[in-house]
Amino acid sequence: MTTEFENVSGSLDIIKTTCLANRIFGQHFTPMMPRQQIDYILDTYNSYNAINERISTGGYKYYSIVCDSRQAGFFAYVPRLGEAVEITEIGVIKKQRGKGCCKKALDFIASNARENGAKTVKIKIDKKNEMALNAFKALGMQEIGEEQTKLMGDFFVEQVILALDISGDENDKEYAVSEEE
Repeated sequence: MTTEFENVSGSLDIIKTTCLANRIFGQHFTPMMPRQQIDYILDTYNSYNAINERISTGGYKYYSIVCDSRQAGFFAYVPRLGEAVEITEIGVIKKQRGKGCCKKALDFIASNARENGAKTVKIKIDKKNEMALNAFKALGMQEIGEEQTKLMGDFFVEQVILALDISGDENDKEYAVSEEE
């Protein structure tokens, strides 16, 4: 299986990413949260306007995950204060999960982040999303904290913060990308 990452840059790319986000959220998050909360997240973070704004003024990098010439998912990351990069979005369609897409995406993000001077890759994952938590821990990310974020009304998201040390300093290395999947 060949996996490639295509930069999301134009209107058509953003529309495809928005459609993909809707599909992935529908497949994966429906059992975990109320539809109203899913719709809020999609509208706030994964709408055409939100993605376009993040790319054009927010410093976010969005990429499509393409496996065997078919769009399989997407991810986004952004530099944060200090020497960290935060993965803000990552999703893979159901039939492509378990095929190494997330590992390859994490390797790609870590490589780009390292080239730009970052020492850590972080991600926040909904506590209820055990599949994602287990997957990223299996890839070498370690839990460094938790936080609760208010989305809207009575909707809160409890998140686990995971981190991967990409500094390359073997003496101080706390986290590593697993070579196995």
